[in-house]
Amino acid sequence: MRGGVAEPTSTNCISYVNHDGVSVRDGATRPVPDRSVILPSGFRLLTFHAALHGLASAMAGGFAGAFLLTLGLGIPAALAAQAAIVGLRFVLRFAALAVVRRTGLRGGLAAGTALSALGALLLPGAAEPALLGAWLLATAAAEALYWPAYHAATAATAEDGRLGRQVAERTAVGAGVAVVGPLAGGLLLAGFGEAAGFAIAATVALLSVLPLLGLGEVAAGPVPRPGEALRGDRRAMATFAADGWIAAGCGHAWPLLLFATMGASYQAFGVANALAGLAGAGASLLCGRAVDRGRRDRWLLGVCLALAASFALRAASAWSPPAALLANAAGAAIAGAYAPVVMSAVYARARRSGEAYRTQLAAEAAWDAGAMAGLVVAAAVAALAPAPSLAVLPAALGLVALHRCVRRIDATPPAGRLVPG
Repeated sequence: MRGGVAEPTSTNCISYVNHDGVSVRDGATRPVPDRSVILPSGFRLLTFHAALHGLASAMAGGFAGAFLLTLGLGIPAALAAQAAIVGLRFVLRFAALAVVRRTGLRGGLAAGTALSALGALLLPGAAEPALLGAWLLATAAAEALYWPAYHAATAATAEDGRLGRQVAERTAVGAGVAVVGPLAGGLLLAGFGEAAGFAIAATVALLSVLPLLGLGEVAAGPVPRPGEALRGDRRAMATFAADGWIAAGCGHAWPLLLFATMGASYQAFGVANALAGLAGAGASLLCGRAVDRGRRDRWLLGVCLALAASFALRAASAWSPPAALLANAAGAAIAGAYAPVVMSAVYARARRSGEAYRTQLAAEAAWDAGAMAGLVVAAAVAALAPAPSLAVLPAALGLVALHRCVRRIDATPPAGRLVPG
């Protein structure tokens, strides 16, 4: 599959370039130059973009919850703010359809990235209610646009037979970024203040648009109309809903607890996450190769059991910085194996459907629903439980659903046609 981004057409169908160098759009064909010999693959361009985008996210978004705590918000309030972002994102997905229909996937990715840069610039003023609301809205709109387009482009540009390894390699690149980003973010915020630190992160986010300029067209299927947006692949949606519930604990509640445990120090928080990034890289590559050899189910059970243990370790370690550091690194190593197991299954299903964008849009909406519910529960536990660290434990319940969903995700073929590879 040659990478690229769709351009809008009269029927809102995202087109693609097949292996013969033929552009296919609305049933018509016309010869176009085969640029694969001079341009990087779409998947590699997306990986380069994802590295820069992830670096910006680690420098800004990774510290957003921590910054809210420095403003005086408690952990329950910070979790409630994140739940508000997820809820807004769910609603704004319908507006995102109009943007992607008009600009294609590349335009959706670029617009989402620009809005995330705007959010980073607004965050330092979050002490003012108006600017806090503007940050919530910009962040929600950015994610509503960005993530369905990103996952759809990844599914469409990946190669059959190498999907697990490709996802693992991208996760490993992300793990490397997760080392540099927190270190740079922590040093910038501690040394130069939030305004300068978040402004630099916004600049890096805008630079991540440059690799997208080299993309051509992506076979991501038609852009659904608003009434059809949530009629996606039910197995993929169930998998993402479970993942969203789990992420409420390990991706939202735990970083707040870790920051508090590290004495509310940006530098200590950054170092802790950098060490965790190192732990995640090796596990990701090892697991990705196992997925390509047909061992997904075996790794799936191990990953789910390890994640369950990591939730218990996190809940028990928030009282001690060294213990929290160890729990954070262990959790990152497990997450490095988790991503190839789960995402390769969803990407493969999206490719087979022939409607990658629609599949990922509906799956992301399901993720929002799972994450919002998980965040509300986590906020309630943090407010009412004897120890705020117990807020991570409800997320472990999602592992049962996740294991069942991923095991059964290949049991029946998705509706639609095969994405050309």
